[in-house]
Amino acid sequence: MFKELRQNLTKNQKIGIMVIFQVIIILLLIACLQWGLAPESHVEIVNENDTAVPDERWQGIKNEMWYLIQNNVSNVEKSDIDDAEIREGTYEESTENDITTATFLIDIDSLKQTYLITVAWSDKVELYDYMTVNCPPQNQMKYPETVCYGMYNNTYSLDLYLPYGVSPSESEDVPTAPHYYITGDEDAKKIDIMVSVCDVDKYKKEAMDYLNSTPIKLSEYTISFEINSIDVECSNE
Repeated sequence: MFKELRQNLTKNQKIGIMVIFQVIIILLLIACLQWGLAPESHVEIVNENDTAVPDERWQGIKNEMWYLIQNNVSNVEKSDIDDAEIREGTYEESTENDITTATFLIDIDSLKQTYLITVAWSDKVELYDYMTVNCPPQNQMKYPETVCYGMYNNTYSLDLYLPYGVSPSESEDVPTAPHYYITGDEDAKKIDIMVSVCDVDKYKKEAMDYLNSTPIKLSEYTISFEINSIDVECSNE
């Protein structure tokens, strides 16, 4: 069939088909070259060499950061993020049972984002690998007006702000219960507040003032109060 079709074509038609075929091949080659030569999307940590974190762990951190940025940060106009930086004074490192763990904050000014990194490694524990890129509490973000989305949490996550409580001053001589103590269950959408019987209204207000100071979306939770009067001896304040 193809042989018959080719025989029925005029010379000009054969030339036209050949030209079209060559153009398609050239376009495919150009596309392949552009794809192969294009810079790989990545995040560059400008001061990563100031840490003891191994290179292979850094690669995992940067890959995960890029994934989170690509999927959660709007208006990212470039694939090469070159201004990520470990915040001075936040790098902490400890070693236990031959496993070294480091935690630190990374700020990206161009995106107004902050991430909390936890990474662990070992030269002796075979195949040990642990790394998370999460969000810090809002008050630790360099740009608290932005929203962070991490691997396992986000700016609104309860575990960044709860549990939280305020106890009487240690200088008081009589044993007293905590003024208030707040816990929460994100899955059940519940927040529980225990307040001291010593001044219920005052401590309810202080607890709610704290919750309102966080970015927690309180309208999504059921808030319940419990008055603690067990083994409480109120002091005169």
